[in-house]
Amino acid sequence: MNSPFSQQVRHELRAYGAREAYRRLIAQNDARLLGSELDGGREIAAERTAIHTVMVEAWAEGQVARLKYEKPFAVVALGGTGRGEMTPCSDTDFAFLFDDELEGNSFLEELQRQIQDGADFEQCHGFTCGAFPFNFDDVVGLEGKQLNAFLDMRTVYDPLGLAPRLLKRIRETYDPFEHFLHVTKAWREEGAAAAAACERLDSFEIKQDGLRVFLAGVWALAGKEFRHSLEIYESLEDKRDLDAYGFLLRIRGFVHARRGTRTPPSALGAHAEDALGFDDFISFGELLGERATERERFEFANAVRARLLSARRRVARFTRGVVGRELQRGREIARGNPIFFGSGGLRHVWTDDEKGESEKSRAAFSLLLASQRYGVPIDPAELDRTFGNAGDWLVPVPELSALFSEPRGSLAASFAFLSRFDGAEDRLFPGYARFEASLDERVMAERKVIRGALERQKMGALEEMVQRGRARLDRESGRQLNDLNSPIDGKIDKDVEAALLDVEHLSAVKLALKTKRLPETEFDRKLRADESLPLHERFSTGFSEIPLATYYTRSLDGAAFPPETLELAGFLVAHRREFKLRADDGINDKGQVDGLVRLCRTEAILRALYIFTCADRAEWDSVRHDGTRWFNTDELYELAIREFRPDRDPSLVLLRLGYTPEEYAILKDFGTSLLTGAYRLHTGRFGQHLVGLADGSGPDRPKASVIVEGGSAILAVAARDYRGLAASMSGAFLNHGIMLRQAHLFSAVNHRLALNFFHLAPGGQRIGPELLRKIEDAIAAHEYTRPEDEAHLEPATGRVKLSAIRPKLYRLRSSTSGEVGALVYALTYRIYRHLRGNVFGLRAHSGRGHSFVSVYLELPPGMSLSEAESIVAEMF
Repeated sequence: MNSPFSQQVRHELRAYGAREAYRRLIAQNDARLLGSELDGGREIAAERTAIHTVMVEAWAEGQVARLKYEKPFAVVALGGTGRGEMTPCSDTDFAFLFDDELEGNSFLEELQRQIQDGADFEQCHGFTCGAFPFNFDDVVGLEGKQLNAFLDMRTVYDPLGLAPRLLKRIRETYDPFEHFLHVTKAWREEGAAAAAACERLDSFEIKQDGLRVFLAGVWALAGKEFRHSLEIYESLEDKRDLDAYGFLLRIRGFVHARRGTRTPPSALGAHAEDALGFDDFISFGELLGERATERERFEFANAVRARLLSARRRVARFTRGVVGRELQRGREIARGNPIFFGSGGLRHVWTDDEKGESEKSRAAFSLLLASQRYGVPIDPAELDRTFGNAGDWLVPVPELSALFSEPRGSLAASFAFLSRFDGAEDRLFPGYARFEASLDERVMAERKVIRGALERQKMGALEEMVQRGRARLDRESGRQLNDLNSPIDGKIDKDVEAALLDVEHLSAVKLALKTKRLPETEFDRKLRADESLPLHERFSTGFSEIPLATYYTRSLDGAAFPPETLELAGFLVAHRREFKLRADDGINDKGQVDGLVRLCRTEAILRALYIFTCADRAEWDSVRHDGTRWFNTDELYELAIREFRPDRDPSLVLLRLGYTPEEYAILKDFGTSLLTGAYRLHTGRFGQHLVGLADGSGPDRPKASVIVEGGSAILAVAARDYRGLAASMSGAFLNHGIMLRQAHLFSAVNHRLALNFFHLAPGGQRIGPELLRKIEDAIAAHEYTRPEDEAHLEPATGRVKLSAIRPKLYRLRSSTSGEVGALVYALTYRIYRHLRGNVFGLRAHSGRGHSFVSVYLELPPGMSLSEAESIVAEMF
């Protein structure tokens, strides 16, 4: 910052003011870029950089004095600005450093106000100052592009010596190996292709495929001890490598100045002006100016192209050599760690000492953990060395639990690697060998892969959910995504829910997915004893024959899983069918919700059980196969988790979605079951119709509409409420061949309105406008509720039973070997005609040649269960 040229910039600044000084100095720099001097690429770029850094220094000093900010504060240049390598289209990369809180910092807020596009700084200086704030907490664990930018940090303004202290913190907390992988990724994966591209004239991205090719080698060396790139430049033995890089800088500056445009940067930091085409390669003669002859310009252009080709080849060869040497020697993943990364992948450096089972297992899992964490392969030679005959000696060690808690990489991929070693997983998880080769309903149906592969698919599905959820959280960090009252539609996002799991709960979900069929549960014992089931269903679970209560503590002793993780994994396995069973009930009333809340006890456990269920059934029994069950599952989870957030009113989403006060008043009359459940999001298309029915301003007829929710098709009907409405609807559906899976019926008592939702059975007929109109007509005419209709009801072939489910809620259940729609109609008709009950919902499902129907109802006031049972006995 005290070079002769920097002194010249300060002089111009005092003499002409910031904006005019900037214009004059940049014009001089552009003139050099458009001139015939070819050897000053780095010098010209350094001078252009100094124009910006000196002016930013003066501005920062003035702001500190004007605003009387007395705490440590610094401005530093990063990346290309920090290396002094700016060209006309380069971004200005600066950072504000603080030894202070950033939130609510009035000094920082004023600086940020001034540097916004078009704000005070740009108006005064003629260029923008791109700068992000950092304090000591922000620089801990930097990675990727951000870490690499700080590698080339140079001080611009730092009166109290803050920058060296932050740099020391970065050196203490960064991961050198991860940095090496980041800067060499392109060369390790695409090095040969990049080198071959040197001879192309139609397309050359000079920053990405030229400058950064050289810098990848420089950064690979600099990242070992977090040294500045300029230090590496000075240490290079063959200065021709650096000269080649300087020539690329020179050509980049010429192309930028020649075009005279400046487009916004891409995600990789490149500008459109960095893409050289054929016209650019034949333009180099312009560097000689108009006084040169055509032949002179022609010859000069040839010489420049030859030198550019040489420079491209040289920087490619330089970085290939650097990366090759590093991989040949092996790059240690951490200081003192015996794991090295070479050209074949990760390898473990062994001593000659004899190793026991535990030590060998720790070495093996350390290698696998590094592979998962960094996303790099294990050297094939390790299959016989570190992992040789792992099925004979592998035991649970702390690195095993670290695999489950590692937030990066794929645990599914790690176990896919481990599955190569016969018996290895069975030594960790007793019963796994019997499990992975066994048969179950899915294997018999799909006839493709063994259960071990299916288990890893579930693990992969969970990992994808977490990744998508974290990406959304990153994108929308300013919004309260874990608030069920979403600003958009109030729906539960499974991916976000998965991302909200903490490390311990997510590890437990992974462990439960891995071991679900291994511990023996009471349900497993009942399955084996049920001789009516096929053998592949009876003996599809409980393979270890170790009781669930002791399985995890007995099998994973030594793995260092937290006790809470093991306890939760056991809970998830014990209750793996919880959501399925509750969803099959078909009604998510308060009793159902309260029961689930009591079982889970905390929001975190409830979320873990839900995400475990989602991952476990990501493909088999998924929403594609049974949309109705998943509709019930999602609604039950939403209702249950809301019990842990009593201060949030989900019905308010209706007002945010534009419902009128009149519509909202009617919807409130339907009660909390509608307003807080999943159906509330589908009431919009009925709001005005319900208002019209209530005040007589609209057509006096029902309105039917088909809704698609996930994998479930729902026929929704808004109508005037009357006794026998459920029977009329089910009769109409039966008459027109519409098969049902479940239904939920809501009543607005004060307005005598009904809003009912019928989930259609998969594979049914398409319901078009004409059929909807016929259904509306039948409901309006009270059809299928006349006394004479009873003579046409089909008898139930199974036992008919009325039972109390919860206070004021009863279930009438029966089965048939005939048509399920006929049984639905028969039950709802007789409830209307004989029990005089009020139907809330129904559930129908089929299996092994029979159909089962449950109708949920409320008995009329004063009728006892015993009296109702007598009536039911007479009815059937």
